[in-house]
Amino acid sequence: MRGGRFGRPVPLVHGNLALTNPVINLLNDLDRLADRAIDADEDAEIDVRTSTAWLAQASADQIALLLASLLDRSPPVNAAVDTLLAAIFQQILLRTLGRAGANPPLLLDDTMSSLIAAVYRHLQPESESRELLPMLLSSSRSERALLELADLLVDDPPRDPTRVAAALSPLFQHADYDPRWLFPRLLGALMHASVAVCVLDLANFLTRRHRFGRHPAAEHVQTLASLLGGVVGRLGQLESTAPQSGQEIQQRSHQISEGLSLAVSLCDALALIGDRSVTGKLYQASQLSHRRLRAEAAGALARLGEARGREMLIELAAEPIVRLRVLAYAEELDLLDQVDSQYRTDRAQAQAELVLWLAQPSQIGVPPIGCDWIESRCLYWPGFEEPVDCHLFRFTYVFGDMQFTNVGIAGPVCYAFGCDLSDLATDDIFAAFAGWHAEHEEMYEFPVSHLHQTEQVQVARLARRLHDEGYQQIEPYKLCLFFGDRVLVARAVLDDQTGVAVVDDVQTTWIVQGESDRPPGPDEAYCIYKGRRLLGHFNE
Repeated sequence: MRGGRFGRPVPLVHGNLALTNPVINLLNDLDRLADRAIDADEDAEIDVRTSTAWLAQASADQIALLLASLLDRSPPVNAAVDTLLAAIFQQILLRTLGRAGANPPLLLDDTMSSLIAAVYRHLQPESESRELLPMLLSSSRSERALLELADLLVDDPPRDPTRVAAALSPLFQHADYDPRWLFPRLLGALMHASVAVCVLDLANFLTRRHRFGRHPAAEHVQTLASLLGGVVGRLGQLESTAPQSGQEIQQRSHQISEGLSLAVSLCDALALIGDRSVTGKLYQASQLSHRRLRAEAAGALARLGEARGREMLIELAAEPIVRLRVLAYAEELDLLDQVDSQYRTDRAQAQAELVLWLAQPSQIGVPPIGCDWIESRCLYWPGFEEPVDCHLFRFTYVFGDMQFTNVGIAGPVCYAFGCDLSDLATDDIFAAFAGWHAEHEEMYEFPVSHLHQTEQVQVARLARRLHDEGYQQIEPYKLCLFFGDRVLVARAVLDDQTGVAVVDDVQTTWIVQGESDRPPGPDEAYCIYKGRRLLGHFNE
């Protein structure tokens, strides 16, 4: 049997067990992909899904033999091999998690756990596929698996922090393991930037859940305090010097985000350890401008009995970006009644939720400079059985010479559209968010270009209605089914104003483009239409 760049020829017997055909075939696929690195003319295209599908029904012995065979072969030499390995590990992970259809979850015994760790070490650090393997170990939560996991994270952790977080996430969700299988060994991973935050967060979480008699890092409190001092010092330097280029801005943002996360986790750990000798480092952290770090440092000082820490914590309730965290700490410390009542209202907490949502990396990434209340209503809202408080806020950002303003909602959901809703009536703003949030099996949308001829007739009929009502330059965008009603969404012009018309057999909703450079488009206009009908039906 031919061998490739990936390794030597596949033996028909491995150890005391014969390799089965699916294992041999998969190893041959890996070889063919590896061969492609030297023989560009060879057709080595592999259907990854087909090649790995059998793993959903594979026996534990077959999977163990496959893993053992990978150790006999050289590490991947190209991205195609690594992609196939990632698909293999993903299938095994699904088996471990019990998500492979009707098949029972794959139980990792000591041999399998050791094989997984060995394969991880065998693959190169550049391999993206190997970063799936730590989650296999944590999903098992057996003693051998967690001992192996701790060793991997200390000796050679994944480079991607999100993979580390994914690997440790099952340990936050389950309590069916002994944390001593991980700690104190796992504290050795604090030297790695990609791992330190996750390790500290796990230690802090387990301490809060009383899984330890005392914090596992208690004997290293001075080391943690020194680490906090170093991080705070570095953050202070970054805070005091302006970046000189776009690339430096991006790099600085990453450094600040990474440093803040570590400093926050360190503050929490020091407070849980309860050693008052570290208050100096916590006061140092509380002097930086980063509000989240100031809140964490103040909370830690307050938990260590520092009166100034309590005062700072109470003052920080005025800052929406940290208000929810401050209120949680104040309640924990029995200080809630000392927080100004205006910051404890439902509206104030809704404002904090929206600001926090806007500051997420997946959204704008930083909090707005202003977030002002517009209106609150208690409404029957799509997806909720009882009325909910719905709060609208106008938020503002300033980027250099450019000011950016929009409207967001908090209460049933935190959300803001990319388009500008500022020129809409308040009723339509609520409707836009309600229509966006609504989901139902009797609501469908189809682009006009994808419709069959019979449905094109409906488009023409509804477009004629718009024409008869005085609309011009009608450009159909999509046809929708709303609880049996056909609805056309179209760009149009009415009285020399451009906008979007949403028409059914009874009514037309007209959204004017206005003066904004980011006006609501066809999708947002249809959200307003849906929201008007839904809110109108369920609310007086």
